[in-house]
Formats: sequence, structure tokens, C-alpha cells
Amino acid sequence: MLSMLAQDYMINALIGSVILSITAPILGMFVVSRRISLIGDTLSHFAFAGVAIGVFTSFFPFLTAITFSIFASLLLLKLMQSNTLNSDAVLAVFFSSTMAIGTVLLSLSEQIVNINEILFGSLLWITRTDLMYQGIVGLSIIAITIFSYNKWFLISIDRDLSRINNTNVNFYDNLLLVLTSVLIVVSVRMVGVLLISSLLVLPILIALQITNNFRNTIFIAIGISLFCSLLGVTSSYYLSTHPSIIPPGGLIVIILSAVFAVILLKNNLKLDNRFESNF
Repeated sequence: MLSMLAQDYMINALIGSVILSITAPILGMFVVSRRISLIGDTLSHFAFAGVAIGVFTSFFPFLTAITFSIFASLLLLKLMQSNTLNSDAVLAVFFSSTMAIGTVLLSLSEQIVNINEILFGSLLWITRTDLMYQGIVGLSIIAITIFSYNKWFLISIDRDLSRINNTNVNFYDNLLLVLTSVLIVVSVRMVGVLLISSLLVLPILIALQITNNFRNTIFIAIGISLFCSLLGVTSSYYLSTHPSIIPPGGLIVIILSAVFAVILLKNNLKLDNRFESNF
């Protein structure tokens, strides 16, 4: 344990995982409650395309990724709200096209880029600058959620009632997608674009197996996410052997999936036992 904490990049990874474990479930609860869980995967592909554009043009990949992700997410929401297009079809088109754009641009780029690190993350990528960005974004998400919680909660429960109460539903929808997009971009280095959406959804799904209370679900999900993320990052350090480095994002998602499967199975067994006891 002491050898791990002696490594600066591991300290960065642990701090980054804590920030992500707190912020991702907060936004994830509102994403899951609106039944748009797949939108996280699409937004992560926006980040991938944005990074690729920045690398290809040699113009601040981080800034390019955030800018592209925000504009693309707003366009996505606009098309999803259109009466002429099916939401699933819109997600499918953006999901595949942005991944294709990113792959082609990175292949054409003169810079040497490890696509696997972008897709799956890497402990060695995380820097103090990344932590600063994550910290700023994390504090912003917490602050905005505190002020917007009641609006987001009501929209998640009943969109029509929200409109009757003069809530600007479109504004809060856009705000949620923008914050989620920015969070995904600043978390790419650690988790990777293909796995970040799992940190939005899986902790919430696990917490929903434990409680039905909206607010409690968020806090339980944060606790679960913290445990699994720290365990995943630590396991990545001890299981990796040079030159093979196991991406922490993959281990985190595996652990979360295992916890979800165990709790789901346990709850189903309880239901079966209750059913049998009634006969």
C-alpha cells in the first residue's frame, strides 16, 4: 500500500477517482430517472470525436473536446425533442458517426496517439492539471445541483407538471446534458470514453435495488461508486505488470457490474422466497 501511495501518478488517480465517484452519480440519477441512460454513451463518443478533432488540428484537444461535446449535445437534445425523428434513431446515428469521425481523424493525424488510452483510460495519463479541471467541474456540478435539484427532480417525475409550474424544462434539460458532457471530457484520461457512461448508470442501478427514495439513491450511489472506484484503481496498480498496464476504468466497471449482479440476484431470491411462503 505504501509503495502505491509513494507514486505521484497513483495519488492523482485516487484523487481523480474520488471526484468522479461523487459527481457522476449525481448527474447519473437524473439521467437514469428520465430513462435516457444510453445518452451517456453517445456523449462519451462526442468527447472522443472532440479529442480527435483537437489532435488532428493540433489545437488544444481538451478545449476542442469540451466545445465540440457541448455543441453536439445541444444539437442531439434538439433533434431528440423533434416530433419527426425517433430518439433512439438519433442516438444511434450520433453514436456511430462520432466514433467513426474520431477514428478516421486520429488515423490521419501526424501525432502519435494511443487510441486505447483514449478509449479505456490510463493511470499514467492523469496529471495535476487534470485534477484541477476535475475539481472545478466537480464543484460546479455540486453547486448547480444544489440550486437546480428541485427543478430537475420535478422534471424527472412529471415534465408536464413542471411546465405548468412555469419551469423552463428545455433550459434544465440542456444544462444537464452540458454538465454531463463536460464531466465526461475531464474524466476521459482516467476511465476512457467507452466506460465513463457506466459510472453514470451502474451506481444508480445498484442503489435503486437498495432504496426507492430519490435523494437517498444519490447518496448510496456515491458511496458505492467511491468503494468500487478506489478498489478498481488500487487493483489496477497491483495487477499491472510492465509493460502491460490494466486500465482502471475496466476494473471499476467489472467491480460495479459484479456488485449489481449480486444485489440483483439477492433481491430476486428474496422475492422468490416470499412468493413460495404465500403458498
